[in-house]
Amino acid sequence: MTVLDATGAGADGCEHHGARMLASLERARVYALPDAPAGAAIRVFKAADGIRPFCWVDGPRTRPSQLSHAENRTQHHR
Repeated sequence: MTVLDATGAGADGCEHHGARMLASLERARVYALPDAPAGAAIRVFKAADGIRPFCWVDGPRTRPSQLSHAENRTQHHR
């Protein structure tokens, strides 16, 4: 996987780490590498939706920027 940030800078990685990176960056994009299995980019995109960004930061995770996109959608509709 290649994950690009909002400026176009990127990093390659596996699906697991690509999803974590995608979840942690604003306006990031994901692309499958040429040798990636079929559907890899969409799997990373879907996984990132439910992953909290920056999971290695301690403390209560209550601010919208600390929650997953899915959690933010759920809280927004309450």
